[in-house]
Amino acid sequence: MSMLYVWNPWLSDDKSQLELVLTRGDSDRVGAGSKRFVAGIARAVGVSAEPQRWSVQSYRCNYYSEYWQENGWESKWDYIWRLCVHFAGPVSPPTLMRTYVGTDEIDDYSAQLESYKQPPFKCLVVGAFHTEKQARSAAGKIADDKEIHEAGRKVSAPEPVIDVYRLAAGGFQLRAEIGAGDEGFFTGGYPDRVVSMLEASGGMTHAEN
Repeated sequence: MSMLYVWNPWLSDDKSQLELVLTRGDSDRVGAGSKRFVAGIARAVGVSAEPQRWSVQSYRCNYYSEYWQENGWESKWDYIWRLCVHFAGPVSPPTLMRTYVGTDEIDDYSAQLESYKQPPFKCLVVGAFHTEKQARSAAGKIADDKEIHEAGRKVSAPEPVIDVYRLAAGGFQLRAEIGAGDEGFFTGGYPDRVVSMLEASGGMTHAEN
């Protein structure tokens, strides 16, 4: 087993910004990210340019959970990290043609290595679609659905922040940051409603589907 898994790289239109998802393998040592660590992750997907700046955000997410069919909200909403890397100029597109790759680049000696384990946990709902039209239609439904809006209001969630990505390996992915909280947030129905909306819109809501 690899130390970490790197998923679904996305490169901006000007080819100067790379975003990808990290999940746990044998390691969960991801903090704010050191330059050596970030460069190693970029190399894992075929990008060898030197990072200029980066950000790492931790979430609980439906899509990448390894034990998603087991009981308990923590299994369904597992930890992930979104890594966004900025370069000085355009870089070559990622060469990763699969959805993920394992890496042993785990020497992140930065601060905050354990902070992701403490609530409130940010919630990221993810769905995969074959076409951009499908993904953007689903995004509109999340934003406009009255039942989803009411469920979010009950847990004091902000307006969802929704992005649609064309992935390097093909297809499109919708990522919706819908709020943050503890166990009550994740078991209160709101995140599950958003997942159900993606499924009803034709999206795949787990990487193993």
